[in-house]
Amino acid sequence: MLFYLNISNKRYIFEVYHSYNKMESNNVQSNEVIKFPKSKDYLLLKDIGQGGTGNTKLLYDETINENFVCKKYSPFYPEDKALYYNNFVDEIKILYKINHINIVRVFNYYLYPKSMTGYIIMEYIDGVDIENYISSNSDSINDIFIQTVEGFRYLEEKGILHRDIRPANILVSNDGCVKIIDFGFGKNINSFKDYKKSITLNWAYSLPDEFEKSIYDFRTEVYFIGKLFEQIIKRNNLIFTFKYFDLLSNMINVDYNSRIPSFFKVSRDITTNDSLDVAFSEYENKTYLDLANSFTETCVKMQYSTIYIKDFDEIKRKLEDLYQNSMLEKFIQNNSHFVSCFIEPPYRYKKTSNVPVSVIKEFLRSIDTLSSNKKKIILNNLWQRFDNINREIVDNLPF
Repeated sequence: MLFYLNISNKRYIFEVYHSYNKMESNNVQSNEVIKFPKSKDYLLLKDIGQGGTGNTKLLYDETINENFVCKKYSPFYPEDKALYYNNFVDEIKILYKINHINIVRVFNYYLYPKSMTGYIIMEYIDGVDIENYISSNSDSINDIFIQTVEGFRYLEEKGILHRDIRPANILVSNDGCVKIIDFGFGKNINSFKDYKKSITLNWAYSLPDEFEKSIYDFRTEVYFIGKLFEQIIKRNNLIFTFKYFDLLSNMINVDYNSRIPSFFKVSRDITTNDSLDVAFSEYENKTYLDLANSFTETCVKMQYSTIYIKDFDEIKRKLEDLYQNSMLEKFIQNNSHFVSCFIEPPYRYKKTSNVPVSVIKEFLRSIDTLSSNKKKIILNNLWQRFDNINREIVDNLPF
């Protein structure tokens, strides 16, 4: 596999040569490696920038009429090549796990371990960093804050720490879409065995208390996002424009134990704040209450590890399936199937609780025309109900 860069012709040419020339489905073995001979040209448009571990260029694909960013692993100091190569590979692994509107997409990669280098082909974001964007679009501060929180909430759900939070790594496209970039220092929390010992970055903001104990987790990332927005708000005099100051002050609390614990909680608090100006009809309110009451009467206990389903559309799909399988009945036949529409095991439930099928039917009917904001409020209210259900620590709960 070879990569050719022809600067004089301003073309990147990716060429892959393999000895495998014949691929017929009936001859392929189950463990055989399939290799596709190919050649791919990109027109080099411009240099984007040089960082500590590589440089990026803007490329153009003439076939599909799209721009892409190519990030090459090439440390500023050649002696650092071997030192940070694994970080570059980790960044590729992280990006391939991610699919969220507020996080940069990766389309392809090319690795050359013998040469300790490689390339990532990524989404091109036509925009500027978050600080410059808000300076020119001050009325968008609240929307940009919400989008940023949602992007980091998704990373939190995936167990991914970014670990390099600064304005240059949060871009905003010209149409106002936040894009989190640069996962060169990112870590998967599940495999991050030495995360308490590896805080070596230079941060632009005052440090939280946990740095003294070499602790860095999602609560720390909440702090740095809070500090980033505090800085932007002060520099642009947006004190009277930003509407989440109480939440922000909780995010930037230097005391680890007093700080808001997660982006999930930050997102919930945003929804609670925004719900003050939203009115529900009597029918909408009744269908919600019937559903919520049915849930709390059926689900009696959870573990502290029980996870709430956070995607409203996923909950809706599950309820639709449940209704389709129960529509000829008066009551839901399997209460565990009802509970699992909203939370993941482990949990305890009442087998004898009668959940009317009509409750599911009316709730599904009522949410068909709801705005996205109202759906968020319904979810947030459901989670408040879930928070009040008894918790227990038991290794093997029956589902």
